[in-house]
Amino acid sequence: MKLPLLLHAASLCGAIGCLLSCTGSTGNVPSGDIPSMPLRAPYENTLEYAWSQKTVSDSRLLSDMEAMDPWTHRGYGDLSLSTDNPYQGKASLLLTSPTKGESTPPDGRPWGVASAIYRVDGEDWTDWNRLSFRIYPDLPGFKVVSISLVFHNDGEDKVPDSYGRNGLNYQVLENHTWNTVYWEIAHLGREKVSAVEIRYRLQGNEPGAAETARYYIDDLYLEKVDADHFEGWNVAPGQIAYNHAGYATGYPKLAFTPDASVETFRLKDVETGKVVLEAPVATQSTPTGDFRVMDFSRVDSKGTYLLEAGGLRTKPFLIDHFAAVYRSSIIKTINHFYTQRCGYAVEGVHDACHLDWVSTHNDRMVSIHGGWHDAGDLSQGLVNTAEAAYAMLLLAGKLKTSDEALADRLLEEARWGVDWMLKTRFGDGFRNVWATKDMWTDNIIGSEDDFASRAQNSPHANLVSATTEAIAFLLFKDRDPDFARYALASAIEDYAFGIDIDERRMNVELAGAALNAALALYEATGDETYKAPAVSYADYIVRCQQQADLDEGVALKGFFYRNPSKETILHYPHRSHEQDAVVGLAKLANLFPSEAGEWKKALQLYADFYKETAAANAPYYMLPAGIYDLTQARDEVENEQIRNGIQLNDRYYLKRFPVWTSFRGNSGTTLTQAKGLSVVAACLGDEELKQIVYRALDWHLGLNPFAQSLMYGEGYRYAGQYSVTSGNLVGGLPVGIQTHFNRDQPYWPAENCYNWKEIWVHPSCRWLMLMHDFV
Repeated sequence: MKLPLLLHAASLCGAIGCLLSCTGSTGNVPSGDIPSMPLRAPYENTLEYAWSQKTVSDSRLLSDMEAMDPWTHRGYGDLSLSTDNPYQGKASLLLTSPTKGESTPPDGRPWGVASAIYRVDGEDWTDWNRLSFRIYPDLPGFKVVSISLVFHNDGEDKVPDSYGRNGLNYQVLENHTWNTVYWEIAHLGREKVSAVEIRYRLQGNEPGAAETARYYIDDLYLEKVDADHFEGWNVAPGQIAYNHAGYATGYPKLAFTPDASVETFRLKDVETGKVVLEAPVATQSTPTGDFRVMDFSRVDSKGTYLLEAGGLRTKPFLIDHFAAVYRSSIIKTINHFYTQRCGYAVEGVHDACHLDWVSTHNDRMVSIHGGWHDAGDLSQGLVNTAEAAYAMLLLAGKLKTSDEALADRLLEEARWGVDWMLKTRFGDGFRNVWATKDMWTDNIIGSEDDFASRAQNSPHANLVSATTEAIAFLLFKDRDPDFARYALASAIEDYAFGIDIDERRMNVELAGAALNAALALYEATGDETYKAPAVSYADYIVRCQQQADLDEGVALKGFFYRNPSKETILHYPHRSHEQDAVVGLAKLANLFPSEAGEWKKALQLYADFYKETAAANAPYYMLPAGIYDLTQARDEVENEQIRNGIQLNDRYYLKRFPVWTSFRGNSGTTLTQAKGLSVVAACLGDEELKQIVYRALDWHLGLNPFAQSLMYGEGYRYAGQYSVTSGNLVGGLPVGIQTHFNRDQPYWPAENCYNWKEIWVHPSCRWLMLMHDFV
């Protein structure tokens, strides 16, 4: 099957971009100025604010908390009526719980829960689509507090689902004040409702904070509102989908409107109020549906603009060169990492934390506070840390002459990550690769809240570390020669540990990591002995590629298998490293152009594959998950997910989203693919491919079906993320948009749950990698 390339002709014209930043206000960040961190997001730009402004067409009071019935308690603590602090009336419900259990936490996770459960006798709530209630947290000393909600439905559409995710919603709250919580439930089965649960998780407390959590709860309502769009490719009604940060020179400038009746759109200069372009709204038929497209690529003048189409209007955005458009997102991504620092006091987020956290190796141990918390929990991961520091180092090198202040700030944050990498290695191949910690601790080694990680000797972790350490040498050799020498010595050792791989364990991911590490050391040392293994790893990667037509009637090729046997196609459902193989091939081809024939052929095949398959997701051009082999499905769930893709023949299907189980969300996969393809585009001089890659940035900043920016604090209509211990952090990206059950279309409901809405450093470091390629 040949998929048509559906790039809109005008979208390949020049484009420009904009910068919208939040530095505690809605003002722009001037060039050269780095705001103090942590940054704060304007509340009026959040999706939560938009919910608070919705018209309630009907409501039904479920409980005014003047009596206990039908409330019950489950888990730790106690549930009672209290007259101490009602929102209104004479009483409120009081949920109390210790912050810790009595024993060592299970595997680094919370001790348990304390729940207030509103029992329902199988009622049909289909006509209602929102819950709201008031809640007052009283947790002295806590900088961030949260609560979780669980919806229970015993009808045909079971809620929560089998993975315990759908129907679970986490809400960050303001301490010591009454909060109003809104939860739109239009996406949930609710024809036989059995309960609504308000739940506190026992996640410890920092030293000096309260050891008892108290939540006053009042006025639980069912409501009818105009619910947010939550599934499908179509644009959210009442919204224009556009890139909230803007459009950079040389790239497409497109926006989509859901209004089928509107015939023209207008682009207005915000400063002058003048209409700079009035043009027809085009209809574009694509594999994902019919879309109403506004193309303003012809406008090249720098400025602040907004779009109008019918009765809809966007917020302001700028048109400028790429560095001006995306500088704000770079600063905010740095802020995300800064606020995730472990062992460091971050104002309003946490004190110096986890000083009692260690990793053990035989009879030795090292302290592992430092680096960055990995995600919405407080865990630590070496590979994500190494890749984030690598991205910061490369981007700093790119910006050192054009934006010295930003380059210096990137180096400062990268140094924080590299220091942690070096201090958590044992020097014999073992190091702290992963440590789960989903709670605050007392910072005292030997107390009951301790949970030590066990060091591992991971070839992949050592190779990724070697690459970052070698790059750190290059960036710091003039700034801090002693640190640079230590980083390089560690890189040389870690590379040797990493390539000590049993042949049976070798795969394309490891070959890509080994290739990049060898080339980084080649550049850092000038030692020619690194060239031969680099070439060998490159040849291995080429042998993993599908270079002939896949099958009869399926002319697609250029993707990779896990190893040269070509039995299993390379896929990632969650954390992806697909970029490593092609980034390494491109770098090798640039270093040794006279020998690059086969490597460039492989890169061209890879580029052609994605140029053809990305058209299946027009007009967004979201990079697809790839080709799936039905004969490789492990169970009926995988079988159904594959069959819901685009059928190529009886055996092969093209999937827009990965085949996955509970770990869902595709920012980590699509931004990783985009990183690899941006490097390939530069190596091949392929402008068409670069245009497609750019669309991944559009998608994440608002040009998606939900018209939401996925980066918290950048643009508008950004949703709260699962970051319940550290709060909503400006610059954070979530794991990403997922699918509902086994379908293969975007799903982004108004609830906040791990893993798909969980803040995660993995997509954030991919964002910085892409900034390096585009700036």
